[in-house]
Amino acid sequence: MATYTPLSSLPYPAPADVADLPAHLKALADAADGRTVLRFADAAARDAKITAPVSGMVAWLTTSALLTIYDGNAWISPGVWTAYTPTWTAATTNPTLGDGTLQGRYALVGNTCHFQLVLAMGSTTAFGSGAYTFGLPVPAGATGVLVQFVGNAASTGGRALVSAQLTSTSGATGFTVWGPTSTSTPALGQIGATGVLGSAWAKDSGSFFRISGTYETA
Repeated sequence: MATYTPLSSLPYPAPADVADLPAHLKALADAADGRTVLRFADAAARDAKITAPVSGMVAWLTTSALLTIYDGNAWISPGVWTAYTPTWTAATTNPTLGDGTLQGRYALVGNTCHFQLVLAMGSTTAFGSGAYTFGLPVPAGATGVLVQFVGNAASTGGRALVSAQLTSTSGATGFTVWGPTSTSTPALGQIGATGVLGSAWAKDSGSFFRISGTYETA
């Protein structure tokens, strides 16, 4: 009966096993096959061949020169930027994007997420009421309230630096935005439908948010 190596559980014959070199070599090759860096032309070829991937499998896609890793749920590419559509809500009445644009992208490296978000108000954007919350690409980890993001926003009153923080200490799926809500005081307030620097957002006038940050994922 075969025994196994302690780290990778690769099989090798025991002294009492029946001598069958081809069978022993095949068992070793089969066990090692899924533990190497597999090579495929693209994701479609990979998925057609690996119909039941297991966590930790690594595959190289030659056409796109991309390294992919199966994390137990999906094939991911560490450090590669991926587009996502952030949510945009408000405390009292949710805004509607209309013909504005709301775009995001993110990159995962281990349990670290880097992201960027851009919101540009349009001529049919409705601003809602109450403080704004934007969605993260993946839930945050236990660092939660320790993490803050930076960005800038512009309304009819001008452009202002803003700071954002996660909405909970663990497992946050969004963040709130803080910045100068008045030109008469240096105090920061939570930013929402009332705009920045004491002036509200205006339709199709260059009002926007640009925010980026890094946080630990759940």
